[in-house]
Amino acid sequence: MIKRIIADLEVAYDHKPHRLDHVFGVRDIALKFGRQFNCNLEWLEIAALLHDITKYESEEFHRTMIKQYYDDAEMILNEYNTNILHAFSAAVVARTKYGITNEEILNAITHHTIGRPGMSIYEEILFLSDYIEPNRTYESCVRVRKIADHAFVKAIYVAMQDSINHHEKQQALVPNTAYQALQYYQHKLEEQE
Repeated sequence: MIKRIIADLEVAYDHKPHRLDHVFGVRDIALKFGRQFNCNLEWLEIAALLHDITKYESEEFHRTMIKQYYDDAEMILNEYNTNILHAFSAAVVARTKYGITNEEILNAITHHTIGRPGMSIYEEILFLSDYIEPNRTYESCVRVRKIADHAFVKAIYVAMQDSINHHEKQQALVPNTAYQALQYYQHKLEEQE
């Protein structure tokens, strides 16, 4: 299946090589963390490869997929800004086109943009890998990448905080889930210290 996904990505991103580089960068970081935390590497690779599969689809495509496949579609469409709707449609494509039923993979794809409280290790890894992959060079990414080398949970927390700040500065919708996730990881971080 992984070879098929990569072949499909190479076609889909034929004119967007930077996106393919990003996806492979996310995969490589996810696999590194996966080895560190003794995760199923195939699950992580599939989630990483598919996390942005619908990134360049239209807003209408995302909305249609969400309305068709999510019971809480109204909440999603009212609370999430359009830049992060691809996470939901990507999970649908993973399920419908590639036959993926593994909830760890699907949840990792669904929550890779802003996270959620109580993520599984697979969700945490994909969320953080997407944020810090080596092709991203903006200031927050570089800072969080350094933190991730020695403090995984702190890196998740800082990435969430910076992501929320970014969306707020853009005056984009930030779902309640993002704030709840930030609070959850703040408590988790405090418990570790």
